[in-house]
Amino acid sequence: MTGKKYSFTFNPSKKGLRKILGDLESDIMKIVWAKGEVTVRSVCELLKESREVAYTTVMTVMSRLAEKGLLEKVKEGNAFVYRATATEEEFTQSTLKKIINGLLSDFSAPAISQFLDSMEDVGPEKLDELARMIEQKRKNRDV
Repeated sequence: MTGKKYSFTFNPSKKGLRKILGDLESDIMKIVWAKGEVTVRSVCELLKESREVAYTTVMTVMSRLAEKGLLEKVKEGNAFVYRATATEEEFTQSTLKKIINGLLSDFSAPAISQFLDSMEDVGPEKLDELARMIEQKRKNRDV
């Protein structure tokens, strides 16, 4: 799934998936990833346990998630069944790659500098892990 293209807006001030997706989109995707296959009705019922939401709103958002490439929609009987096109981990990895590549292509030196500055706050074990990862990338590139 690494080549999958998703459409999103990055909002660094939000938490978790909400950095990438809207609040309702995030909640819907969490349900889809947890359940595997869902209908609009099943998602709506689960969402209503924690918030007021109209069936038509959920249907619209799920259709848009399908248009963005996050869900696939298959007709089964009288209803559509939705499935995620990627696992949550695959989606996260693909999205992070897109964000980082965008930053590096537009702001290469400042992006790397800010990343390294942010590493000052992590423990030595994370720095060691980063050093190992860099060394592994160098070895893979030289092969």
